[in-house]
Amino acid sequence: MVLTLGTFTRRVFLFTLASLASIVRADVRLPAIFGDHMVMQQGATLPVWGTADPGEHVLVSIGESCQETTADSNGNWRVTFRPVFQSSKPLRLIINGNNRLQIDDVLVGDVWICAGEGNMAFPLSDAVSGNVPSMEGTDRELRFFQSDERISWRPDHQGSGHWVVCSAETAPGFSGVGYFFARDIRSSHHIPVGMIQCTCQETPVASWISLSSLAQPPSFSTFIAAFVRGEDSLKKFKAKDDFSAEYFDRNKKIPSVLFNGMVSPLIPYSITGVIWYQGESDDGMNALAYRRMLPRLIRDWRSHWAQGPFPFFFVSLAGFGGDEGSFIDEYSVSDGRIHGGLPWIREGIDATLALPSTGMAAATDLGVRSDRYPPDKLDVGRRLAKLARRRVYGEELVDTGPVFQRIKAEENRMRIEFASIGSGLAIGVSPWQPENTLPEITTMLKGFAISGNDRKWFPAVAKIEGDSVLVSSDAVRYPTAVRYNWKCFPDGNLYNKEGLPAPPFRTDTDQPLTHP
Repeated sequence: MVLTLGTFTRRVFLFTLASLASIVRADVRLPAIFGDHMVMQQGATLPVWGTADPGEHVLVSIGESCQETTADSNGNWRVTFRPVFQSSKPLRLIINGNNRLQIDDVLVGDVWICAGEGNMAFPLSDAVSGNVPSMEGTDRELRFFQSDERISWRPDHQGSGHWVVCSAETAPGFSGVGYFFARDIRSSHHIPVGMIQCTCQETPVASWISLSSLAQPPSFSTFIAAFVRGEDSLKKFKAKDDFSAEYFDRNKKIPSVLFNGMVSPLIPYSITGVIWYQGESDDGMNALAYRRMLPRLIRDWRSHWAQGPFPFFFVSLAGFGGDEGSFIDEYSVSDGRIHGGLPWIREGIDATLALPSTGMAAATDLGVRSDRYPPDKLDVGRRLAKLARRRVYGEELVDTGPVFQRIKAEENRMRIEFASIGSGLAIGVSPWQPENTLPEITTMLKGFAISGNDRKWFPAVAKIEGDSVLVSSDAVRYPTAVRYNWKCFPDGNLYNKEGLPAPPFRTDTDQPLTHP
């Protein structure tokens, strides 16, 4: 065959491009979660994975330990190291293939994911006591992996983000809740702690659950349909060749896209557990479904990580909005809007405690009526840390406030019995108050409402008697049900003597009559 100069030149050019592409493909590559200053999980098998040229030989070493493997036909490779014990002495992770990658200053300790929306994303610089790092200086054994906000229509395995060492310069951008949680673990147990921050503001729970999990029976068909509609709109949007920030904002609320873009790249990085603060964006149409959504997310993440039922601790949402005049907030629809959804989201969060290795920190007393993102992240982090310190690290301490256990009728009043009362029940006050306000000092127990069979609710007189609370009202002769803090902005003041608040509860089994 005779080649013209033009044909020859073109083929040489194409061959050169192919060769260059082959070289690029041949480079060993790691997900973003592997980087300088990373923390690896102690006491657990340690997977290291990445991509390379198909068939490429890959050698991986951590300190003195080595593993080798060959990339499969799709260019994927993975090795697994035996458990390594805690080490504050920096190690080096080296990957050799057709190229060499070196990751320095690797510590071995406990790795936690702090995930959710705005209240978990809330930066330390804006939080109460957010100036703490400037007084404490650098803590080289506390590191944060700050994952970039990313959406993806398919599970991504690369991710985007970087590890940073805690210092006065870096800490202000950390999650306030995540920082205070990690600081308490560090001060109690003096081990290296790595926090993987995986947050995105104003995002519903469905965006953090994989599509395959949403499709499992009983499936969330409306969310799957929303994903399909979003994918169709993406195809039209691509034609404009414009991937602007506006597009990202328009698609935060599509199911699964944050799981694909931010959670999937972390799997199967070994972790101790997860702390979760999310739910504000589900207030409204999804409020009643939250009791099914959060357990689905936890099962989903645990299934993908395949580490068993790792600890998963979550927050009962802080108070916001609501009607100051009502005794309870009814779930209703008016003017095209849904009202009174937050108590039902909190109940859905509370119901998730039926899953193993879960725990809940109540933040109902830390809210601001006019702000979904209150600044007291210190007490939220501390309460989450108490759960971990007792249930993961074995400390003997009270880690929750009084928990409703049973109700008994006694003539014209109801007796409420509680578990987790610690040193005893008490009338308490929030540990934080907005600026220029003073805590309300009262001897009256607040937040209780009572009803009879007609389900007309009235404010209740409540008093502590030993390890229980007696609830009554002159307006209800034959009471049958009690609710506590069943408001978007609760004002109840039942605590235990350890200073932890009782979460909201209800003794009735009624369901809202209105559902959009």
